[in-house]
Amino acid sequence: MPGFYIMTENPLSRTLTLKELAAMTGGRVCGDENVRVSNVAPVDRALPGELTFLSGAKNYAAHLESVKTTRAAALIAPEDAPELPLPSLRMKNPYMGLVKALNFFFPEEKPDYLVHPAAFVSEDAEVASNVVVGPHAVVEAGAVIGPGTRISAQAFLGRHCKIGQNTLIHPGARILAGCEVGDNCIIHANAVIGSDGFGFTLDAGVHVKVPQVGNVIVEDNVEIGACVTIDRATMETTRIGEGSKIDNMVHIAHNVQIGKKCVIVAQVGISGSTILEDYVTLAGQVGTVGHVRVGKGSTVAARGVVTSDVEAGSFVSGFPIKPHAEERKILAAMRKLPELLKKVRDLEKQLEAKESC
Repeated sequence: MPGFYIMTENPLSRTLTLKELAAMTGGRVCGDENVRVSNVAPVDRALPGELTFLSGAKNYAAHLESVKTTRAAALIAPEDAPELPLPSLRMKNPYMGLVKALNFFFPEEKPDYLVHPAAFVSEDAEVASNVVVGPHAVVEAGAVIGPGTRISAQAFLGRHCKIGQNTLIHPGARILAGCEVGDNCIIHANAVIGSDGFGFTLDAGVHVKVPQVGNVIVEDNVEIGACVTIDRATMETTRIGEGSKIDNMVHIAHNVQIGKKCVIVAQVGISGSTILEDYVTLAGQVGTVGHVRVGKGSTVAARGVVTSDVEAGSFVSGFPIKPHAEERKILAAMRKLPELLKKVRDLEKQLEAKESC
């Protein structure tokens, strides 16, 4: 089951050698391959006998310096890292080594039930034999749930919704009537998939609700964060493409089409009928107006507002959006405004003094 890790035992009870970890990850050992580790910890907090991690992030130099004083027994490091003072597992992508190590030391929790006695599962629902349904979860009539899926406590699956195989629905999530979630997905706590789209028409001074009779389809390998809301389409489908990852507290309005392997960071708001092509990244607090298209492989920097179509491969920011390099120049110039205003006032005073002579 992806993405569900609960420490059900003391991680110190599980150990492995660096050689064994290399076999699991395909990495290369530098130094003593028989050193044994019993946990994973940050480089500045690791204890003797623990494994730590050296990333290739922006603070790489600081991490490299902290390795000199770490108490860890070994570490995972990039393939091209310099010589290190302790045994290391070298990998092209060290984060994958970290993933494997965390999976080993913090194995998935195994519930001791399938359908909890306090759950409600309709007799008209089609539920695979090994599906787990937690306490106070509700599965309504016509729902279909594939093998290996887990429905956590207090989750709700509406009428005729479909959930694929090996998907994890966290506590309190709602998959409303007629919506579909694919295989190997993770839906985090209190997400709502299939809420009504925000559609009204003004008639005689009254906002009349337009029925929202479409659905939401979440394709395979998608992760949806906590408190995300995805509105059903007015008549067709709001779609989240295969492999896309959505952070917490994102709102996706009706009729939105999100392509494959997009990344949407926290507090983004996507207005109705927006189209994100494949591999688009929306950074934190980005907003879009409705009916715009963001081209394949584009990135919108944090707090950018998409007010018009974005060409494929663009890197844009600001309000309204513009090329990121241009926005940076504007921001740099704005920092000089107080000094510029002072100079203008001084010049005005000098002109006034000359005119009064």
